[in-house]
Amino acid sequence: MAVTELAWLKCASEAVTAESKEATNTALNVQDEWCVRNAPGIPKGREGRGVGFFQQIEDPSITLLTAHWESVEQHKTWIESTENKTVFPALNNHFQLEKTVFFHLNDVELFKTPEADGAVSLLESPVVSMGRLTVATENRQAFDQGWNEVNGILEEFAKPNAVKSGWRIEKEDQGQEEFVFACGWPSVEKHGEFATTKDFQKYASALLPFTTARDIKHYQRIL
Repeated sequence: MAVTELAWLKCASEAVTAESKEATNTALNVQDEWCVRNAPGIPKGREGRGVGFFQQIEDPSITLLTAHWESVEQHKTWIESTENKTVFPALNNHFQLEKTVFFHLNDVELFKTPEADGAVSLLESPVVSMGRLTVATENRQAFDQGWNEVNGILEEFAKPNAVKSGWRIEKEDQGQEEFVFACGWPSVEKHGEFATTKDFQKYASALLPFTTARDIKHYQRIL
């Protein structure tokens, strides 16, 4: 089993700076070295581990850090490591770390590259849309059924870009689940065209009745 880490960091300034980008790069270099020594079962190198550092288009002060791990426990071991605790304080100069939001997606490598079907991976896409849908726990099975029926509509429109999805592991509310889906795009405008297609209503009608909250943002990879 693999899990995907998604971590949103709020910049201390209005947007990413050269200094905050370099501090993040330094921290990721340390993480790379730690993984080689302590996590031999996962691929070497950032691309292989699904590591990306993205900046949100709608709010440039929001960044998204991604990675794949063998398990949540393995990620926690990294967080508690001496190496992480050595580089972590430096990030506090550039990010409001107390506002960091992070969780894991179950049994999915969201940023796998290369994709087995030849699709353009999310790490390689010019723009990535990230949708977060809240679903009542009792509606999860019905939502899954709806998604399985219509996600091909999104995949066909987004070709050759990848569409990936997964369920959040850590819950804030035991009565609520969070479904996350990500899609690569050549531009934000191309994503906007999806809502004008003839099959969009069918796609939306299969999902929206089971969601209680929706949030979709766009990101560009900067590291």
